[in-house]
This record gives sequence, C-alpha cells and structure tokens, in this order.
Amino acid sequence: MSGHLTSDEWQRITEFAHTPKHRRRPEQLLPKEAIADAEEESDSTTT
Repeated sequence: MSGHLTSDEWQRITEFAHTPKHRRRPEQLLPKEAIADAEEESDSTTT
C-alpha cells in the first residue's frame, strides 16, 4: 500500500461519512470490484 488515497477511495470515504451512523456498513468502503468478486465467490461455493 502506497499510503496515498485515490480519488475513488476519497469518494467512498466521503459517502461513508455522510451516511447516517445507524446505516453505515464497512462494505461501503470496499471498491465495487471487491464486492462483485466476493459475491461471485460466495455464489460458486453455494452451488
């Protein structure tokens, strides 16, 4: 990890910070690609 945040990372952090505390989920901070990959893995293990 380089220590520098990309504009996409800043956008996810900002959206997370503006989400009401009771609706925040750690997954909001993940890139959309990581969420899609995780869903694909869970689908392949259930079939």
